[in-house]
Amino acid sequence: MNRNGDEARNSGLFTMKVYNASTARRMLLAIAVGIALILAGGVTALGWAHFREGLARGASMDPAIRGADWHRDALRSMTEFFPSRTVSRGGPVSELPAAAIDLDTLPIAINGVELPLTQRLADNRTQGIVVLHRGRIVYERYWNGADATSRFTSFSTAKSFTATLVGIALGEGRIASLDDPLTHYLPELVDTGYDGVTIRQALRMASGVSFDETYGRLGGSDVDRFMVFSLVLNLAGADRLAVRYPRDHAPGSHFNYNTAETQVLGRLVRAATGETLASSLERMLWRPLGMEHDAAWLLDRAGPAGVEVAGCCLNAALRDWARFGLLHARGGVWQGRRILPEGWVAEATGRTPTHEPSPLDHYQYQWWIRADGSYAAEGVYGQLIWIDPLRDVVIAKASAWPIAWDDAFEQEAFATLAAIADHLEPRP
Repeated sequence: MNRNGDEARNSGLFTMKVYNASTARRMLLAIAVGIALILAGGVTALGWAHFREGLARGASMDPAIRGADWHRDALRSMTEFFPSRTVSRGGPVSELPAAAIDLDTLPIAINGVELPLTQRLADNRTQGIVVLHRGRIVYERYWNGADATSRFTSFSTAKSFTATLVGIALGEGRIASLDDPLTHYLPELVDTGYDGVTIRQALRMASGVSFDETYGRLGGSDVDRFMVFSLVLNLAGADRLAVRYPRDHAPGSHFNYNTAETQVLGRLVRAATGETLASSLERMLWRPLGMEHDAAWLLDRAGPAGVEVAGCCLNAALRDWARFGLLHARGGVWQGRRILPEGWVAEATGRTPTHEPSPLDHYQYQWWIRADGSYAAEGVYGQLIWIDPLRDVVIAKASAWPIAWDDAFEQEAFATLAAIADHLEPRP
């Protein structure tokens, strides 16, 4: 999940939806759908259990249901409400050297108003922030009872993790080429909207498949139904739902942000490796990077048959988010060992001519690329992993915004992060 609302910006062949609407109706709709399904199938103990679990899951994802404070706390305890699969750390922890700088009173001026950094972060509903400069932790702070062990849910920042697993599978030879059609690895996608779509096109969300990533509509939208039926109610498999949408543009001709498209990429990784997505993440990244804490990826149902929702909801500690960002800032090399294929980071975070969703942002391989050369993994309610390679700054920020996506909150967040980087190392 990413930007929440129903305004569209057009740029050339590409359309980017910018989401601003409240998500309250989405989860209320989910509850109503759950009740209808239960009544349609008969009131059974299993049906009521689904309803109760769905209600708790819906509340954890929407502050309008049980209030902002409850929602804030739920964002760092999602595994209490959702089935998940553990991503285990192992071996020595890769220490992030501390070089603390007192930034609490750093003045941050936005729209002519100057406030200290701590106030800016609090106003932006920040739950935690880790700032790395040249690989060292220079600033780390938490709010609302969170700490360095808290596992925050990523929402759509998980998309960047999934895309990176595609890159590693490519480097391992499990995927021959990004220009291979998806059906080469997933023949069951023949005669779906993804028939004839290449891996590269899916990485850039340019499949041409129709998908409405708008939240908060009374009648529901594609992303509403996809997330509600798979993640919230566990009534339909995420893989099956992801490929039910028709194509309305030629592959490669049109950008359309599509959470279900990342599910197809996750399915690709599973087919190429023979592993669950959590297992691939553990083997390819979590253990090689010496992550500090176990992570957990939310599933579309409990048990061995559960499938990770690839475009959402990897739960991990902020320092481990920051390590993932630092791997990219280091060009895919970690402590002298190449983890990502040569050239992957430059390709995954570059810009392709004519593929410009907006003047500020460009979407490459599941990363948002900004005009100043920085790039970010972004998720609803203000989850960010921001990387400025020019100044070797990586910032991981977990938040609990009052609605899923708000342009003003986003602009304030990026202005704050840029001001931190400016203070640490002014642009040349």
